[in-house]
Amino acid sequence: MMSTAGKVVPFSVAPKPLPHSLFKLVSVPGLGAQAIQGLEATYPGILTADMRSLLRTTSGLTAAEFGTIDLTSRWHPEEPINVFRPCLTLAIDDEGRRWIAETSRDQGLPGPIWAVLPDPAVALYVCDDLNRFLSTVNDASERGQLCSWLRGLHRDAREIWAQRQVLARVSYESCREDPSLRAWLAGLPLGVHVYDLRDPSALRGWPYGLAGAEGRLYRCGRLPVFAVSTAPSASRWAQRMSQVAATAEILAPASAHALAA
Repeated sequence: MMSTAGKVVPFSVAPKPLPHSLFKLVSVPGLGAQAIQGLEATYPGILTADMRSLLRTTSGLTAAEFGTIDLTSRWHPEEPINVFRPCLTLAIDDEGRRWIAETSRDQGLPGPIWAVLPDPAVALYVCDDLNRFLSTVNDASERGQLCSWLRGLHRDAREIWAQRQVLARVSYESCREDPSLRAWLAGLPLGVHVYDLRDPSALRGWPYGLAGAEGRLYRCGRLPVFAVSTAPSASRWAQRMSQVAATAEILAPASAHALAA
């Protein structure tokens, strides 16, 4: 039986993408007040007043390069990388790129916006919020430069992957000098790679693929500061104590009693 929310939200299936010969973005009609209210139960994160206003104007867009850009959280599966959640999956394009918008803000439009590339496995900080993302995509589309913009993102991703070790060392030093991040650093596993994306002038991306199948991903709150571990492990202190216990001399009960006396 279809839920009430399913009845009032008219776009349970995404619209078909445009032919590849067309570059213009096409907006899908907006939602009524009842339909927006029906999103509350399943919308990931916070459905802000500004996002409600945008949904009244349009519930999504279609473009050849993206397929469908969803603003309702109904058309695409949940983002698998948990350090981004809560977030809205905006699009999954033909190249396998996932476009996501974080939805943890209690005001304004969702953001930051990330492009999560499968190869190289790098997550790129695209822009600060959904308005900037839609404006950037629309402007590039109108100028016929959307493909060029996407190629630029891939170049950045390849550079980040190639420099992953250097970027991790630089990021670790910048985080270690920040008193507010020292406790977070201390709780990370040994051998972890840290990526600090707070500087807008730097390459803003991190190679989540370093974690592999068994690794772990970490984030410092909602900051654009991430860490990648190649294997699940306890904190640095717990690991250190385990190493000490494994290498320390074990005294016999009688010897231990004599020392205590």
